[in-house]
Amino acid sequence: MEGEKDLRARLLELYASSRPALLSYIRQLVRSTAEAEDIVQSAFLKTFDLAQEQQIDNLRAWLYRVAHNLAIDALRRRKLQEQAVSEWVYTKPAETSPSAEQSSINRQTVERALSLLNDRERSCLLLRAEGLSYAEIGQVLEISAKSVSVYLARGVKKVRSES
Repeated sequence: MEGEKDLRARLLELYASSRPALLSYIRQLVRSTAEAEDIVQSAFLKTFDLAQEQQIDNLRAWLYRVAHNLAIDALRRRKLQEQAVSEWVYTKPAETSPSAEQSSINRQTVERALSLLNDRERSCLLLRAEGLSYAEIGQVLEISAKSVSVYLARGVKKVRSES
């Protein structure tokens, strides 16, 4: 019990002293403040859980390693999502058979609209266009259905304001 209190105290001190710098580092990696905040929070939770099970000599270094690995995983997931989006944009069958010129204009319009959005907004809009429900989109992106609603509303507003 005393060891657990000491560990909690060390982790709280580490959280207070390291969070701003760690957040800045992760934000530079993932280029998203919201995603960086999620990653840093997850890293602290994972570090706390693991520190209860095994001895970690340098908690600060361990914390940075965990956060770094989580950021790399997020970047890999994002790259896969971007590849899927690109494939979707270029291979989605047209309802009618427009001319090659019209197809090119349509593709450019979609790409321009999608470029206005952040990663979450883009993913939500594309998944919704594929017919997924808010709950299903939330499961795919690992966010709540309420967050999906917010991202969709923001995305639609951005696209409409640029049209």
